Amino acid sequence: MFHIVEKYRTPAQIILGVICLSFVFAGGYSLAVPGTDYISKVGDIKIKVSDVNDFQRRLQNASGNPVSKQLVYDALVDQAYIQQGAQDMNINVSLEQIKQIIASDPSFQENGKFVETKYRAFLQQAGMSEEALVDGMRKQYAMQTMLNLMKAGNLVSDIQAKQMVNLLQAARQLQTVTFPAANFVNQVAIDDNKLKAHYAANQKQYYLPQAVKYEFVQLSAAELGAKENVSAQELKEAYDKIPASASAPKPSLEDVKAQLTQEIQARKGAALVAKMKESITDLAFNNPTTLQPIKDKLGLEIHKVDQGWVTRDMASASGMPKALEDVLFGNDVLVKRYNSEPVDMGNGTYWVVRALDVRKEHQASFAEVKTQVKQDYVALETKNLAIAAAKQALDAINKGNSPTLSWSPSTDLTPQQAVAVMSKGDFQSWIKAKPANGKSAYILLSDQENPVLVKINSIEPPQDLVNVLPQAKQVISRNLAQNLATLNLEWMKSRYKLKQGVQKLETGDEQ
Repeated sequence: MFHIVEKYRTPAQIILGVICLSFVFAGGYSLAVPGTDYISKVGDIKIKVSDVNDFQRRLQNASGNPVSKQLVYDALVDQAYIQQGAQDMNINVSLEQIKQIIASDPSFQENGKFVETKYRAFLQQAGMSEEALVDGMRKQYAMQTMLNLMKAGNLVSDIQAKQMVNLLQAARQLQTVTFPAANFVNQVAIDDNKLKAHYAANQKQYYLPQAVKYEFVQLSAAELGAKENVSAQELKEAYDKIPASASAPKPSLEDVKAQLTQEIQARKGAALVAKMKESITDLAFNNPTTLQPIKDKLGLEIHKVDQGWVTRDMASASGMPKALEDVLFGNDVLVKRYNSEPVDMGNGTYWVVRALDVRKEHQASFAEVKTQVKQDYVALETKNLAIAAAKQALDAINKGNSPTLSWSPSTDLTPQQAVAVMSKGDFQSWIKAKPANGKSAYILLSDQENPVLVKINSIEPPQDLVNVLPQAKQVISRNLAQNLATLNLEWMKSRYKLKQGVQKLETGDEQ
């Protein structure tokens, strides 16, 4: 929330920050009707359209990236609250202090001494008066002081730091028992009424996207070239072109014959593709609803992809080239059901594709998806039975019993490893579990494909705890400061009402 403000902490940065902020908190007076000269106002601090536009432009020029006008406006509103709070607390900085800051800025020095000509050149380049610079710096320092006060009081003890390190970095020594859902398949009773009830409760899951079954012919330089004969004369001519090297003898023809043959065939294949591409284009265009003439006249085999529906998402996930995907799901092939133009697949290969069948996007009936419904129902029921069995085992353990379980060998798992393989809910349960009084802690991870019962035997803190603690304290301190600043800002927002003016923030041109 305060990332823009915090860019301007040091004296030199504040001077530059004043330029960037363009004195959006300078206020000012107007004889216009109240409210016509601002978008909104916090106390005495006005936020104008010109302020937002200028701040946005300067940030974009500085970063080289687009900056949302809404985010710029929100940042200025937050800063307005902070400055109004500073104004109410009479936080100020003297003119002498401002002069010292300017004089000590390296941008205005040579050999460690203040050079007024540099300072004046800076003012001229920035297009501001000295009074405006001083006034802007005074407001910036007041705002930064207020922000520092909002973040104050966040000392972190070694105990707090150790607790965080143990929580987030300490490895857990654990054992597990998995309850495979597949083991409970025989316990699931299936009939149409149950399947229909599952379908009705999960209809959105069975909304079928647009899909296609298709066929294609392939024009491939590699395939065509492989069928070409290579004469002894062609091999000799290619061999003669191999340059001789003074450092190594020229290989014998027999040693490079296979390689030369492949190279010659590749060139012949590429030449055939170039020659046949026009023919295949004409045949596809003149016979738009069939690929048979291409097969008959050019001898290219028709390949069918008709064993299952292919959606656009499936095509993307399978690694289908983008050019083919766009053509296959384009208007000519999918809607008009015409042959495509040759699609460049790379490596001297071209496809002409045609839709065999098209499925429109629709809500599937139960009959259409009964097989899938059955699979989903069985998967859900077996998972529930596996979870129930795991819970039963966990309840027995918590009651002091010892159910017969095949625990895995002991292993270590760090929080970083755990968060990568667990759902948010499972990870929270795992991170909270702590062995106590010499007894292991037990938890059930139910969001896995198969539920897992976990026994945590011990928590091992990092070996370099002494070196880790200072960093941990910094992290905690920074988070506490941010949270405290946020709470204080929320309090100021409840104290000062944001008053709306006549000016409007125009964001309609942004993506």
